[in-house]
Amino acid sequence: GFDDLHACADPGAPEHGYKTPSAGVFFESVVVRFHCQEGYRLNGTSKKLCVRHFNGSLSWKPSDKPVCLQEVTDCLVPHVEDAEIHNKTYRTGDKLIISCHEGFQIRYPDLDNMVSICQDDGTWDNLPICQGCLRPLVLPHSYINISEFESSLPVGTVVYYQCFPGYKLEGAEFLECMYNLIWSDSPPRCLDVEVCPLPPMVSHGDYICHPRPCERYNHGTVVEFYCDPGYTLTNDYKYITCQYGEWFPSYQVYCVKTEQTWPNTQETLLTTWKIVAFTATSVLLVLLLVILARMFQTKFKTHFLPRGNQEGSVGDPDFVVVDGVPVMLPSYDEAVSSSLNALAPGYSATTDQG
Repeated sequence: GFDDLHACADPGAPEHGYKTPSAGVFFESVVVRFHCQEGYRLNGTSKKLCVRHFNGSLSWKPSDKPVCLQEVTDCLVPHVEDAEIHNKTYRTGDKLIISCHEGFQIRYPDLDNMVSICQDDGTWDNLPICQGCLRPLVLPHSYINISEFESSLPVGTVVYYQCFPGYKLEGAEFLECMYNLIWSDSPPRCLDVEVCPLPPMVSHGDYICHPRPCERYNHGTVVEFYCDPGYTLTNDYKYITCQYGEWFPSYQVYCVKTEQTWPNTQETLLTTWKIVAFTATSVLLVLLLVILARMFQTKFKTHFLPRGNQEGSVGDPDFVVVDGVPVMLPSYDEAVSSSLNALAPGYSATTDQG
């Protein structure tokens, strides 16, 4: 009738509340507002509008009815993960009494206000959390012994890493949640079994890869070490090769200053010099003895052997041995005749005249 076509019906007022305007005819486009008495709060829409539909009828928008609820003066018991609540009352102004489970530490959003208080609206301000170590990162091809639903772990928790078949672990196998809520090490990686880890680092030196560049150390990759200027390798062999996920040979490479020698090398050089000096001395001594013996033999044959021959037989020819070769000596008469012939011609003529 008249109400549906020309005015909206009275929307009524909520219990423990009232509306404005409180009475009258509610024509099209009229707005009604709802309020609650003291000690109550409105739950729902606070106003309605009288609108006309396509069929010409009028009604309120929105259509739901608001209610007035008694104001809550107590806070609800807060839910804090990994914590125990010890409050006996939860009235406005009460402080939250909370303790974290073992291994977890309490953290407040406002670090300057380490307390949570029940507010007039029934909520807790600065509500804390009980925090442990955050779930560690799990890199590809690896898994850990912790459920994926555990996001925070208590202090002392040990996480064990493993690789899927066909992969090899590089890094720390175990990670422990420390007291400062930080893990003891970085998460490890799982590498293909034919990929080697990073080559050993060299102080005062570096390395190059064959083939270049050093991006992935596949099976068969050769690493060549070299030293900075002024340094030399302690080992003549400067190459290592990646073989099925491991470096071969597996020795540590060192670079030392050029003027320095490695202790083992110094001892070897000293021993070598001793041997060389001893050998050279021995050879020189033997040569000296041989020379002396040869000289003695030559002198002996020169001074003693000819005299014996002269005393033994006057008619036998005399000779001396020079360097092992016998040399014939002239007889007495031949020696005298040769001496006279060697005199000056004047001396010879004077003798004849006399």
